[in-house]
Amino acid sequence: MRQEFRVEQFEDFIGQHKITSTLKVMISSAKHQSRPIDHILFYGPPGLGKTSLAKIIAKQSDKNIIYVQGPMIEKKSDILTIFSSIQDNTIIFIDEIHGINKNVEELLYSAMEDNVIDVVLGVDGDKKIMRMKLKNFSLIGATTKFNLLSKPLKDRFGYIGKLINYTDEEIAEIIKKSAARNDIEIDEEAIYNIATHSRQTPRIANNLLKRVNDFAIHSNQKMIDKNIVKRSFEYLDIYPYGLYYPQVEYLKTLHTVFNKKFASLDAISSIIKDDKGSILNEIEPLLLIYKLIEKSPRGRRITQAGIDYLVSSKLI
Repeated sequence: MRQEFRVEQFEDFIGQHKITSTLKVMISSAKHQSRPIDHILFYGPPGLGKTSLAKIIAKQSDKNIIYVQGPMIEKKSDILTIFSSIQDNTIIFIDEIHGINKNVEELLYSAMEDNVIDVVLGVDGDKKIMRMKLKNFSLIGATTKFNLLSKPLKDRFGYIGKLINYTDEEIAEIIKKSAARNDIEIDEEAIYNIATHSRQTPRIANNLLKRVNDFAIHSNQKMIDKNIVKRSFEYLDIYPYGLYYPQVEYLKTLHTVFNKKFASLDAISSIIKDDKGSILNEIEPLLLIYKLIEKSPRGRRITQAGIDYLVSSKLI
């Protein structure tokens, strides 16, 4: 039996209350006026529910939805193929919309604003412009890199929603609902343990639930409890707060090599053998959220909270 972790209705979607409330109003208004819902843009870190919200919007609006990856849209013909193949009132969901080739992005402007695309035919000296009338559609874009979107594209969305990190309580509720949908038996303490290791991200919470359930099945254990969670996390190298091995190594390096002194990004990168981009985008954000490190013009250094973390987790 296929496991189902992605929700399909607002009642099952936990968190992001302002966004979901706004979307309900927009859907109701669009239905009342018998028109497509306005174009929508979601942005925020990965795993917070952007694709799930698009799926819910389609289901609640009774519309067909097609899924497209932004980086796959490289040529004008790619955009023309998408729009020529849709049914009337289709929702087009473009994930990582910032990845669209900038040379063809402008075709979306007239499509979103006037439901037309101007196609240039012929060669220099003998060019003709053909206006292609499009079927009614709604575009839902999702991006993890909002700053990479051009202002003209942003301005054509009727609503822009920023998804924020979840609380541990919200993550626990997501785990509880996911377990119930998939007939996974789990006690409250185990739910809380997984929640606090999920980096405030539903996708990570569901993935951890699946992996812990794998270990429970392998051990012939019907109910997931704190012991099976602890044993699973030891194998998976999952540490308190949801830190993973490179983040722990980063913390240990700041403590053992630099003590409480500031260290430059270049120096840290050369020691832990991770490139600066990975440190900035993958390793540091969660450490900063939990104040395990601090940054200044002089570099980075471990905080007392970071040292306490290493000690209490028995990592030093």
